[in-house]
Amino acid sequence: MLEAQEVKYEEFKIISQDGSNAVDAYSGKFRVIRFNYYETILSPYITGNVTIVSTTDAAVSTEDNQQRSGSLYNFLPLSAGCVITAKFRAGVGNETNFLDFSTDPFKRLYVTEVSVINKSPTSETIVLKFISRIGWLNETTRITKHYKGKITDSVQKILKEVLTIDQNKIDIDPSANSYSFTGMNKRPFDILFMLAKATVPSSVSNPGYFIYETKSKFHYVSADRLLKQQKYGNDYNYNGAVQSSVELKDSSNNFKVLSLTTTKDQSLLSQIRSGVYATKNIFFNPSNLQFKEIDISVVNDPEFSSVAKKPKLPGILASDFNAGKRYHRVQTAILDVGADEANLGINNSPELYYAAGTTRYNVMFSQSHSISVPCNLDLEAGRKIKMNVESTSTKKEQGVDERQSGEYIIKSLCHHFEPNKSVTSIVLVRDSYGLHFTKNT
Repeated sequence: MLEAQEVKYEEFKIISQDGSNAVDAYSGKFRVIRFNYYETILSPYITGNVTIVSTTDAAVSTEDNQQRSGSLYNFLPLSAGCVITAKFRAGVGNETNFLDFSTDPFKRLYVTEVSVINKSPTSETIVLKFISRIGWLNETTRITKHYKGKITDSVQKILKEVLTIDQNKIDIDPSANSYSFTGMNKRPFDILFMLAKATVPSSVSNPGYFIYETKSKFHYVSADRLLKQQKYGNDYNYNGAVQSSVELKDSSNNFKVLSLTTTKDQSLLSQIRSGVYATKNIFFNPSNLQFKEIDISVVNDPEFSSVAKKPKLPGILASDFNAGKRYHRVQTAILDVGADEANLGINNSPELYYAAGTTRYNVMFSQSHSISVPCNLDLEAGRKIKMNVESTSTKKEQGVDERQSGEYIIKSLCHHFEPNKSVTSIVLVRDSYGLHFTKNT
């Protein structure tokens, strides 16, 4: 079984903060002993860390008239703001099985922290934490303009004009609703996260967007789009016993799950408290001093997307619903009336998203599994994969575990590289429920 696969470093270079000095790993002056690369649908930029070991003469100072050499930390020098250009390639995957932070200036990695964890007379071990360029720009940029119109049109303007992302690197799921707002000198992602939970896609009525960056693009997409996308080409297979009911599709076991841990499996109490099953949402309109209520309860709503089979409502909750207990959480909001117009129209009414949005986000993470697989650089956060889990049964001819097997969304992943091995660690999530809307005015 191929439990760990070697990744080829085609390039790894560290450039000084001012760009005047650089050291390449191929010079032999330092070597990379560990590299971790992270993506998640809950973060708008890429993060990671790298551990390197350098010799005493790893770098030649550009400020020294005698061009003396010394430690990488002092003579490059290594500091926050240094740039990493790198390219990795792995054998697993069939589409884009590489990470490339070398050719495109926008995709370079920026050092945020430097720590010397071990130092001796002949070497030093250093840990560098890094983020993608867009994470750096977010901290140095403020939004001052006023925006109005479709929410995703405003998002696209912010991404292109403020964060200077090329159009071909932006993936946006068009919205149905509009919103008028001012930047108020906030950072771009502060604004985008505020907009994400208030955005309703044009294709369905279920609100809730995710903002995240992967190796290929920057994404502003709805939860429904993530759930309805086509799955990754190869299935992943997990079997923890000698005899397996799963037929491996790849002879080298590249798509075999090496480890599987269930981290969350529908915690009933937390779901009740967070309003997954039923909420009462009360809105106050200051223009006419009236209240409006919207109740949400769990039923099999065909328009509510799900990657998993929707289980029946727990009997104890069904009894409550039948007895007239229609909600477990109360949420309140004040309508934004007359934001920038002479009339008293409601600016992006929260009735469209506030009530359902809370439930949509909570439901999507009902189930969570942590797995590790042979390193596959094709995979990205937000993609859908299918996992076949061997059944816990002596009758293997019955097939896979139908409850755990199925399609999942990659919530987050880490590509972990070491000199002689590499793995991809993944957190998978999926939802299980539908929603039903009832209005009481």
